[in-house]
Amino acid sequence: MSFYSKILQKTVLPLLLSRENQSTALKHYSFLQKSQYWTKQQLLDYQWECLKKLLKDSYDNTEYYQTVMNERGLTPDSFKSFEDIKLLPVLTRDITFEKQEQFFSKKYKRESLQRFTSGGTTGQQAILYRDQESFNIKLALSWRHESWMGRFPCDKIAYIWPAQMDINEHESFKTHFKNRYLQRLILYNVGGLEKKSLKYIYKDFIAFNPGYIKTFTTALEGFTEYCLEHELPLPELKGIISTGEPLYDHHRQFFEKAYQCPVYDMYGSREVGNTACECSNHSGLHIAMETSFIEFVENNKSVEYGTEGEMYITDLTNFSFPLIRYAINDYSIPLKESCSCGRGLMLMDNAVGRLIDIVYRPDGSKLLGHVLGMVLTMEGPPIGQIQVVQKTITEFDVNINDKPKPT
Repeated sequence: MSFYSKILQKTVLPLLLSRENQSTALKHYSFLQKSQYWTKQQLLDYQWECLKKLLKDSYDNTEYYQTVMNERGLTPDSFKSFEDIKLLPVLTRDITFEKQEQFFSKKYKRESLQRFTSGGTTGQQAILYRDQESFNIKLALSWRHESWMGRFPCDKIAYIWPAQMDINEHESFKTHFKNRYLQRLILYNVGGLEKKSLKYIYKDFIAFNPGYIKTFTTALEGFTEYCLEHELPLPELKGIISTGEPLYDHHRQFFEKAYQCPVYDMYGSREVGNTACECSNHSGLHIAMETSFIEFVENNKSVEYGTEGEMYITDLTNFSFPLIRYAINDYSIPLKESCSCGRGLMLMDNAVGRLIDIVYRPDGSKLLGHVLGMVLTMEGPPIGQIQVVQKTITEFDVNINDKPKPT
């Protein structure tokens, strides 16, 4: 960590966080930096206490979980082990859409919650909410994952990003100054992979000179290919974190050769935030057991270690709009072995996930599949699940279900 970054972290960062009601993120960050080195059993015990607390609070304060448990003759005391969570139904995007009002906890004022959506990359977008404290914990967890590649708060980092919903095209000078010069982070929109925008992005990227990158795999791939095609020199970075889509071996090798730095795979989602990440040993993704409980299942039965299973994720931090056994529409493999790094966090494999496609324009340029999915689910009236099949360069089949019926 640079001397300047240390000064900013000690003086400016607490003030910035305080202004945005995020001060507790520093406390959570300190806790998470320590808890990662607990033994596996200590982490399991802590995870179980968090899960029991969430189940009780959800039963007491949300209509959906109270109704679901009562229909099954359950109470919070019915849950004696992690396996008992399977007594509850799987939560899907359809359910959160159709019964959204039933998920709000009566303990929270609606206007105090943060509204967010899933990315829409599966063709269906969920509208969800979280409270400020849940956000602060997720922010602290993001810092912890970035620290595994050597990046600490206020070290320069660039986000090579395709998600339009994260882009503020009318950013004020005050916000721009805070992000670029105080928190020292910049988000570049490369979803379109257009040469004109990539040219500008490259120029500003070199001027900013970040030590680290956080990115979607295909977004950085497109940006890097543009730079190499135009023989533009790339800076030597200290680390890259890839998230949002699978990181395959050829991607890792390509990035490491181009930027002369290690690449880290991270699994996360908009619904539940950062969930698992590689450390410098690259022996699997460490699951953030303090903030998430993941089931790996097939036909509602837990799979064996080393076997692929669908992931159901329970967010242990969000009490205002609980997501318990949330079907994230991804698959992975739980690993039995421990990492030699000394962290007690359980591991999952990084070889399985959701395949993201690229759409081709008539001029031969590319558009990330994320962007098309997000635009189709964000613009216009609400639609159900959507599938886009590119038949030719100019012809597409668009299939939409009727939940809700298109208007």
